[in-house]
Amino acid sequence: MTFKEKIVILRKTKGLTQDEFAKAVGVSRQAVYKWESGQSYPEVAKLLEIKALFAISIDDLLDDSFEVALPEKKKRRRAPKAVEASPAVEVEAAPAVEEAPAAEVEAAPAVEQTPAPEAEEKAEKRGFFSRLFSRR
Repeated sequence: MTFKEKIVILRKTKGLTQDEFAKAVGVSRQAVYKWESGQSYPEVAKLLEIKALFAISIDDLLDDSFEVALPEKKKRRRAPKAVEASPAVEVEAAPAVEEAPAAEVEAAPAVEQTPAPEAEEKAEKRGFFSRLFSRR
């Protein structure tokens, strides 16, 4: 694992932003960016600050064969919903309805439904515009 990878992992494990890390070490955020992108290395004095901040030896920090332990990702679990037991409610049965014999039932007269004038007007406009803009 390279130096730049270790810096990123250690910083994120501590929960620091680049800016917060830079202030803790005494450098600019741009310097931290350069360290994490592999463009440069910190000065020895800054390595001592990093060592103290992350509690890691400078040898382990600079040695590419040393692996920094990756933090375990926490799986988010939803808390089970509390199910409240509802009290039992007694329901009375509805009385049975007797059906009338078929001969006694009068058929309702058929009512012819006519569309409202507004509906007819909208239908006409839709027809007009669809004919007007239809592709031929």
